[in-house]
Amino acid sequence: MFLFVQSWDIVRGRESEYTDFVLREYLPVMQKIGLPIIGGFHVVIGAGPTISAVSTPSDITGLQRALDSHEFPLITDEFQKYIVNYGSRLLRNSGRIAEAPYTVEPGTWRFNQHYTLVPKVEKSYTAFLEREYVPALLDQGIRVKAEWQGVIGSGPSRILLEGVAPRIQDIASALMSDRIAVARNILVTTYGRHYSSRILAPTGRVEAAFILKEMTKAL
Repeated sequence: MFLFVQSWDIVRGRESEYTDFVLREYLPVMQKIGLPIIGGFHVVIGAGPTISAVSTPSDITGLQRALDSHEFPLITDEFQKYIVNYGSRLLRNSGRIAEAPYTVEPGTWRFNQHYTLVPKVEKSYTAFLEREYVPALLDQGIRVKAEWQGVIGSGPSRILLEGVAPRIQDIASALMSDRIAVARNILVTTYGRHYSSRILAPTGRVEAAFILKEMTKAL
């Protein structure tokens, strides 16, 4: 499974125009070329562009076909009127976490951890992830949704460990627990380098409006 993630900040003072453009032009074009936006995230705590939009290309061929389309560079250039700090990244599921159909899960919060693996630790890291770190996070209220490897594009590090929690308070409580503190210390001292983390909330507002608009066309 692949994720194609585009990130940006909205130009201050152009929020209304941005929303109109996304609904009227950006989302329809992305759907037309085979990269429908399944949802977006807003960074609440952590560095990086504020908004991330997620697409799930069927495979590399589908992604290449979409990026090679006439519409993609045109809509991306037009988008620059309303956004800054644009970047994109292709992520591949690492296979270390059981894969399931990917959804944004509205109403939940994300705890995303970014790091780069130390060379030649993949086997012991996989065992640590499966036996210690993932169970510790789950015990403290954070379900690990997937682990992604950066393939192409900008990003804070090569590995993204994506966690889900019902409330931001659950993430805060987990991060203050001794069990998570110990496990995370092992992660950053033994297996990972350049560690950072972010807390995100699904945006929902724009995507829901577009979906509703599509549904009402048939009425």
